[in-house]
Amino acid sequence: MSKNRRRVRNLETHSVVIFDNDLKLSNEFQSNLKVLIDYVVVLNTEDDVRNFIQENPYDFITLIISAEFVENVVKHTHDLIQLHQVYIYNPLNMIVSWTKNYEKVNDQ
Repeated sequence: MSKNRRRVRNLETHSVVIFDNDLKLSNEFQSNLKVLIDYVVVLNTEDDVRNFIQENPYDFITLIISAEFVENVVKHTHDLIQLHQVYIYNPLNMIVSWTKNYEKVNDQ
């Protein structure tokens, strides 16, 4: 597949979902991530993220999400088996103490 073409359907069981409602995460970051995993989905609303996770029960999903949105999304999806890990994009190092209650959330 050409590097310029984007796959519409995931042919693997692993997915990375990026919740990026205002494109803070750079295209360079996304390109670097695609070297590690072939299927990266960028979504821009909380509903889209929750729906994607719920609609893919057989996937192994890693979520990368901005600190400002993570709490609401995690409350609704943390217990779903397909959600494997949540990484918080937190360039300002905001204190996110509530994350200690959720084992899938990595705030480091």
